[in-house]
Order: sequence, then C-alpha cells, then structure tokens
Amino acid sequence: MNLMELERALRQLRLGGIATVLETRLHQAQAEPMAPIDLISCLVTDELTRRSERLLERRRKQAA
Repeated sequence: MNLMELERALRQLRLGGIATVLETRLHQAQAEPMAPIDLISCLVTDELTRRSERLLERRRKQAA
C-alpha cells in the first residue's frame, strides 16, 4: 500500500486527522530516531486533538 492509498483508507475509516498529518509524521520519524510505537502514539494523539477541536467548535456554534 502506498501513501495515497493509505491516506484514502484512513479517510474511509474516518481518521482524517491521521491522514492529514501522516506525511509530516513520517518525515519526522525518519529525521529523528523514533520507535514505531512513538509514531503511532503521535498519530493517535493528532487524531484525538483534531476530534476534540472539532467538537469544541461545534458546541460553540450551537451555543451562538
């Protein structure tokens, strides 16, 4: 599976936050020695942050 296919699959799984930062995180993992678990942890944290921000934004719109 290449990078484009992986990004498409992530979006299909509704993991758009990971798909958005995947290439950046892969470059980071190559530039500095990063254990696979650390890379996965960063990706999951990015997804959780994105979801949290979107939820907060939706609540702000509803409150207005």
